[in-house]
Amino acid sequence: MNTQDESKFWDLYERDVRELIERACLHTSRTLTDSTMDIDDMIAWIDTKVWRMLSNSSYPTFHDAPSPEQAIDRLKTHASTLSRWAYLGLCRKHFRQLNHRNEFINGLSQSQRLAMTSAVDTKIEDRAEMDEAIGSLRSALSAKEKQNLAASYIDKADRQRIAMVLGATRREDDRMITKTSGGGMNENTVQQMRSRARKRAAEILRNARKLPFYLIASVLILTISLSPSQAVAGEQTGGRKGSMSAQVQAPPTPGEQTGGRRP
Repeated sequence: MNTQDESKFWDLYERDVRELIERACLHTSRTLTDSTMDIDDMIAWIDTKVWRMLSNSSYPTFHDAPSPEQAIDRLKTHASTLSRWAYLGLCRKHFRQLNHRNEFINGLSQSQRLAMTSAVDTKIEDRAEMDEAIGSLRSALSAKEKQNLAASYIDKADRQRIAMVLGATRREDDRMITKTSGGGMNENTVQQMRSRARKRAAEILRNARKLPFYLIASVLILTISLSPSQAVAGEQTGGRKGSMSAQVQAPPTPGEQTGGRRP
């Protein structure tokens, strides 16, 4: 596909395929994992798989240079197959984490379990607002800003996933991610790119809505599965003054040790 066809394909994908894939992932998670596998992880896996097939013009969807409409029809027909592929791709890691989590929970006291349940409920309530904020970033960031935000993401393993979340799906976006992840760019340059991109994202979020402070931090880090304090901890800024890690740092959890430093 040429650039124009690719753009049309992704528009059709969001409009016609996304909901089918969500339903298929929900069914697969319910039947094969008792609803313990996160359907957002499954959807992200499928998004990445589709993107790779498109980039490589590979079987079974893009091998014969289909039109955007033909490719969309194939994905709609095989949404359930894609959800099973996602399950197979994630199941080993998922069940290992589930086992570790169960071992951890079994070692908790009753009061600790109740506290954990309350924290999870709050996180679920905030999820819709967080998704809306990410949508604002996708629509307001320029293509170059999306590229820089994804390519400079602190965890190299998640850069492709962040690119899918932001809609940075062009070939040049993939080349930039490959360059920053493969050591083709000075690390200090990558850190500066990260600081500027996240500063721009913070401006968009502040101007678009009155979000709670910790939600801005979470959206900027783009790791919804982590709490804001976990996501910000350990972020490297390259020593630049006024970096976003200092601006969006979440307040410490009650009872947390801060070493006497001012928040």
